[in-house]
Amino acid sequence: MPGGSKSGGRGPSSSPLPHTVVPPSRPLRPSRYVPVSAATFFLVGSTTLFFCFTCPWLSERFSVAVPIYNGVIFLFVLANFCMATFMDPGIFPRAEEDEDKEDDFRAPLYKTVEIRGIQVRMKWCSTCRFYRPPRCSHCSVCDNCVEDFDHHCPWVNNCIGRRNYRYFFLFLLSLTAHIMAVFGFGLLFILYHRQNIDRLHAIVTLAVMCVAGLFFIPVAGLTGFHIVLVARGRTTNEQVTGKFRGGVNPFTNGCWKNVSHVLCSSQAPRYLGRKKCVQSVCVQPPFLRPQLTEAQLAAKILDNGIQGDLHQSKSSLEMMESQSCDAEPPPPPKPELRYPGITRGNTEECSLLNKAPPTPTMYKYRPSYSPGKNHTALTHAYANQG
Repeated sequence: MPGGSKSGGRGPSSSPLPHTVVPPSRPLRPSRYVPVSAATFFLVGSTTLFFCFTCPWLSERFSVAVPIYNGVIFLFVLANFCMATFMDPGIFPRAEEDEDKEDDFRAPLYKTVEIRGIQVRMKWCSTCRFYRPPRCSHCSVCDNCVEDFDHHCPWVNNCIGRRNYRYFFLFLLSLTAHIMAVFGFGLLFILYHRQNIDRLHAIVTLAVMCVAGLFFIPVAGLTGFHIVLVARGRTTNEQVTGKFRGGVNPFTNGCWKNVSHVLCSSQAPRYLGRKKCVQSVCVQPPFLRPQLTEAQLAAKILDNGIQGDLHQSKSSLEMMESQSCDAEPPPPPKPELRYPGITRGNTEECSLLNKAPPTPTMYKYRPSYSPGKNHTALTHAYANQG
């Protein structure tokens, strides 16, 4: 969102983006599928009749490019119709109950943000429990807040928002061109078969022309309306409610940039997360020990010396005794150096380091001291005097 933002008031968080929560499923209403089913039936049915009864004569009379052109346009119409119908329009996930710490009535009804120097109001949504971003609105049919909400189209059974508005706009353009081609080539067929108007091919072509002419006026009018909206940088909701009628639209960038933004901009991200399969994990209490196999039990007895079974303990002891008898005695320890900091370099130096230092000459010939009789008598004399 361009420009800085200045908000006032106090309430729950206005940004629903960090949380990916799947919205609750809506009850199934079969009446919602009647318009989209009728649109699909008339589109596919009339085009099939046109290819079967009118295009063979057009390809023989004029060129093979006529059915090829109509086929390419029809596939483009069908692809954009499917994308507008089944694509997520940009639904914002609802806030969780523990996320909104305050009650709804304590939150202010509006917040204001500044976009390009213009104050834009954000309304508090009591259903989704967050402040709706600019150009966002809550659809009463889908019961969801949609980013850049344009309108809810019953003919595609989906909301038209930021993510699928491009395909809806291309669907209108291609459908208008397809209707014009079917009506024009059908009229050409009738003009060449005016004397044989009662034949089956002419009757089917007239029926297809009636269907095309019936849908041409509303489809062409809706296409022209959306061309004006795209050029002005507005949505259907803003145009109908007159939100920027008396002021400046902060979301427009000029005619050419508005058109290029709708047709050539990158795809908006999807805010709803997919449902994840919950994996069941079986947790055992700590006091339940898993049962050991025979191999694990034998390894445990050999490693820890635990005698669980008499037969296994005897066999393990016999194996240990045989291993101890067969094993060779360990080699004697190597003599340690007297000065461990000095490495062994020369054999003479090592012999000098290992030998004890020589005894001095003055102590070598000194007689050894041994207490005699005189010493014992003197000792007793000193003891009697004391």
